[in-house]
Amino acid sequence: MVLSYEARGAALRASVMDLIHATGGGGRMMSGWDEDTRLYASAWKDQTDVVASHTNKGIEFLEKVGGLCKERAAIEEEYAKQLRSLVKKNLGKKKEDDEAAKTFTYVHAFNAILREVDALAGQHEVLAERMKKELLPFVAAKGNAHRAARKQGLGELGQINTHLQQARDNMSKQQKAYGKAFKEAEAAFLKYNKAEKNMDISRLDLERAKNTASQRSDQSEEAKQTYAHALTAANQIQQNHFQTALPSILDRLRSIDDERIRDTKAALEMAINTEKEVSVIITRCHDDMRRALEVIDPPKDTAALVEQFRPEDVLNGGSESIDGNGGGTTLKRGMLGGGGSNGKKDSKGVTRKQSMHSKIFGGSSGGSTNDVRKNPDGTSDYSSLPPQQRVRRLQAKLGEMEKEREKKVQSREGVAKMQQVYRDNPKLGNPADCEQQIVSYGREIEALTQTMNKLRLQLDDAIAHTAPPMGGSDTPPSSRSESGASSHYSGASSTATPAPPRPLPPSLNGTMNGGGTPTSHTSHRTSYSEESVSSEGSRATNNNGRDEVYDEMPAMVVLGTCTALFDFEGGTTEGTVIMKEGQEFMLVERDEGDGWTRVRSQDGKQEGFVPSSYLRCKWYPSD
Repeated sequence: MVLSYEARGAALRASVMDLIHATGGGGRMMSGWDEDTRLYASAWKDQTDVVASHTNKGIEFLEKVGGLCKERAAIEEEYAKQLRSLVKKNLGKKKEDDEAAKTFTYVHAFNAILREVDALAGQHEVLAERMKKELLPFVAAKGNAHRAARKQGLGELGQINTHLQQARDNMSKQQKAYGKAFKEAEAAFLKYNKAEKNMDISRLDLERAKNTASQRSDQSEEAKQTYAHALTAANQIQQNHFQTALPSILDRLRSIDDERIRDTKAALEMAINTEKEVSVIITRCHDDMRRALEVIDPPKDTAALVEQFRPEDVLNGGSESIDGNGGGTTLKRGMLGGGGSNGKKDSKGVTRKQSMHSKIFGGSSGGSTNDVRKNPDGTSDYSSLPPQQRVRRLQAKLGEMEKEREKKVQSREGVAKMQQVYRDNPKLGNPADCEQQIVSYGREIEALTQTMNKLRLQLDDAIAHTAPPMGGSDTPPSSRSESGASSHYSGASSTATPAPPRPLPPSLNGTMNGGGTPTSHTSHRTSYSEESVSSEGSRATNNNGRDEVYDEMPAMVVLGTCTALFDFEGGTTEGTVIMKEGQEFMLVERDEGDGWTRVRSQDGKQEGFVPSSYLRCKWYPSD
């Protein structure tokens, strides 16, 4: 059955509507796709851009944590370096510093604290090292992995977006082609319908118009089918894109971001744990510092200082003898007391009071014990020190030089062995290179040996001076005064009683002539801790049972007068006298820097030491 042209036009329009309804979108899918669907796709595209930007910022934040740890490690290293420099600056390297650390508890504690500070510096170095070796590689590896995974996800996202866009472009192209074909077919049918109604047109033209309309109709049908397939494919691709591909990629990017956040937490936790492990050792160092402070003992330090610098005449009991020429008697520092065979003292002597400076810091009134003299070869002979201190210093110096000499000998032996190895195997080195070192070590050893020999001679001399002095007379020791003061015999019988006591100087250095008459004497000031000469004579018994009597010594020359400014409760300590405010005394011996002055009462019954600051002195002009 042949349809009329009107019927065929209506059928063409109906087929187009069926196509639109068959695709499931109606007019909205074809004409409204450019509005709703594009807005929907554009919104998803914007969200993917936000996700991509967020993941990139997250990875940059992880790398920022790594940068923080890197800078922290550099700061810790610099801090440790500064701490070690501070410790090196304050930790003494001199031998005097080592001796002080061994002697005084506060110096030992200070050095212990410095060593703990050095340990703290080491812990800061450990912290920096662990951050550089453990934390930074971890952050760098995780950052690179997350960046690579993000790049892969964004690449897949770009592919599906490109595929969807191609489907959309093809659908739009087929839509335009179908619209054009439909309009051409519709125009052909209208032209054929008009020609059919025109009675003047030839049958040939009418047949031509009919064929054209039929051909345009077939082309429109083909364009419709092509557009239908393109529209169906675009719908399927879009559905798969938004329901499967895009969510999968977004989930993967989310997983990457979750893992990145966990890695950031792990990196920060590693930094905290590393510092926590180091802080345990730092706390232990602080505890060691507190324990070092507990060792400080002020009384022990002051006692050690007094022991170290105490004058040797105090340690040796103040025995120093001067032999006479002809009398054979000996004058010593000490008490001038008399005694029989029982050896008891029968008189009280005046002693030299030790100053507060000497009590606390040591030293003697004769000069500083730290005044060490130097030999021409640069070594110290310690001749200005008291004998006992000189012996100790020389022994310590010999020990140090012996250790140094032993090191030089070992070094020379090591070089000699190396030279022998070079001789056995010339490929390892030139034996001639070691010869100069061996000669240099030999010279140093020889120089040390000579210096040690000199020090041994000085040590022998110092030991000889510390030995008890022997008198040069025939008088047995038992017949000499316990005080050691030299005197001449008065020529009286052995049963004569000693003269009444009179004030005497602390010691006398006199030269006795053959007849027993003193030709000259010199007053010698002793320290307060030394025994001074008694104001009474003494009597001793010789080997033959004779009582020898010491004549009284001449009184010390009066050097001036003084008035007491304050009360002084003396007398409780040997060698001091009681003094009342306003009381006048005679000055018999000057203050030699220890804070004590020797005075004599106006009646001559009392003589001893009083604080110099308690006196207002008026000295007689010297001759």
